[in-house]
Amino acid sequence: MAVGTIGVRELETYAGKPDTRLVDLRAREEYDQYHLEGAVNLPYEDLEKYKGRLSKNITYIFYCERGVSSLLAAKELSREGYRVFTLVGGIRAFEQSAAGKE
Repeated sequence: MAVGTIGVRELETYAGKPDTRLVDLRAREEYDQYHLEGAVNLPYEDLEKYKGRLSKNITYIFYCERGVSSLLAAKELSREGYRVFTLVGGIRAFEQSAAGKE
């Protein structure tokens, strides 16, 4: 299964869908400071121990700071049959996009 990528503009298409989960892979402290609305925190370092709790019937959108860790995690999980997308550019891309709208 291939890893899908989505851009910031496409993110709204997935937001709030019952079969989609937005997952912040950054450290808990970073998540607590700021995260995308509706996101749950699953630090990249803990992914392996929580992987068994993830459903293969849900689409996951992973993001991290710049998109590197989320791409690695998405590749790993997609090989195991999970439906995973990664946010291109991570939360930084989102912040830049939001700053451009103001």
